[in-house]
Amino acid sequence: MTLSAIAPVYVVGAGPSGLAAALRLHEAGIPTVVLESRDRVGGQLHTVKQDGFLMEAGTTILPEAYSSVMGLVRDLDMTDELAPANSLMGFMRGSEMHYLRADRLAIDAARTKLLSLRAKLAVSRLVWDSFKQRKLLSYEDLSIAAAYDVETPEDYCRRRGMAGELYDYLIEPTVRGGAGVPGNMISVVEFFFLWQKVLGTKLFAFRDGYESFPQRMAAKLPDVRLGCSAVDVVEDADGVTVTYEGPSGRHVERGSGAIISAMGNRVPDLVPQLDPERARFLRDLSYTATMSINIGLRRTPECPASFVVVPRPVSEGMFALILEHNKVAGRAPKGKGLVSAFMMNQWAVDHMEASDEDIVAEILADAEKVIPGISADVEFTRVNRWYPVLVYSHPGLYKKMARFHATRSLTSRIHLAGSYNSSGNVNTATTAGERAARELLNALRGKETFALQESR
Repeated sequence: MTLSAIAPVYVVGAGPSGLAAALRLHEAGIPTVVLESRDRVGGQLHTVKQDGFLMEAGTTILPEAYSSVMGLVRDLDMTDELAPANSLMGFMRGSEMHYLRADRLAIDAARTKLLSLRAKLAVSRLVWDSFKQRKLLSYEDLSIAAAYDVETPEDYCRRRGMAGELYDYLIEPTVRGGAGVPGNMISVVEFFFLWQKVLGTKLFAFRDGYESFPQRMAAKLPDVRLGCSAVDVVEDADGVTVTYEGPSGRHVERGSGAIISAMGNRVPDLVPQLDPERARFLRDLSYTATMSINIGLRRTPECPASFVVVPRPVSEGMFALILEHNKVAGRAPKGKGLVSAFMMNQWAVDHMEASDEDIVAEILADAEKVIPGISADVEFTRVNRWYPVLVYSHPGLYKKMARFHATRSLTSRIHLAGSYNSSGNVNTATTAGERAARELLNALRGKETFALQESR
């Protein structure tokens, strides 16, 4: 008996998490079947090409610190398809723009005219607190930082004497830019994670768009089924029974195991045997919404930054403008520009049913405050509505998550993967998929050993 001879493992979801899990199992010789409800792979990674423009409809940032993604890039022979991205970030104070490098945030924050000398001196406290937490900020399991999960970034800044301009123009814009919510609503652990693991590193981009990454993973797999929605996965002593709806109707199939890569609050419906306490944790997860609006421009704006983080005094609804043509070459035809606006959770919720025309009109009014004259150069716009996006990490979430992780069964034939295991991003999702594959592989090997012993 060999692992390659067993029934396939079913992977529910063809986003980065599910595809990473399926790829690692496939590399270990395990037959896999990937079920994806959409008509494409990639989840929140979606690249659109139009008239010489290359647009990211969803996630757009690829930091060097995304270790799992970078590891897969090397394994997939995609290193040559990466391009270093311009890491210059713009932070606004009133109508004035100040530039900081993403991979030198702490150093540039100490030098910038964005902050007064008094605020700069307070940055040392931020650097010290970041240093103390650096080993706890894990892509695999952020609950190991649960001891710090007691307050919001706003509460933290008030307690540490960093309220006022440091909070208003650097810290809360960082929270808004990374999570799409205000700094008085999420865990401070989320802020430290964003500060060190996302923004404080070199940036890259895929030359052919972010979606080329999941597409390459899917191309390595023998059985990826699109338009197939899982109904449930039930475990027994000999394997799992998977029920799903596909283009040809309902299917019931047998597998040796399963990995569920889905939004956390959907998992209890897909896995009815899930421990009630773990199911309750997942059902209670709430997710943010956002919109990204791609704006094709007839000419390039003068702003040199790749990313402009928009503070609350400038716009309540918009948290960032990404100047894609500055980020990496090839995003727009020569002489033209491509800008993507990203909107706060509450703004997106309030405008989800609005027309594209009304959304664009309101967004351009705020974009004018950041890039004066942008409205006159618009060639086209594309509105992308996203829900769900990221787990709403209210203070206390990671304390509950510690219990959620501690009570998982490593011998189960059903393992869970998804970005809810840590701060939500592509690397967290990828890391979760790889861990789920590793733990399921160990479980299957243990069951194979037991079966061989029983047969003797």
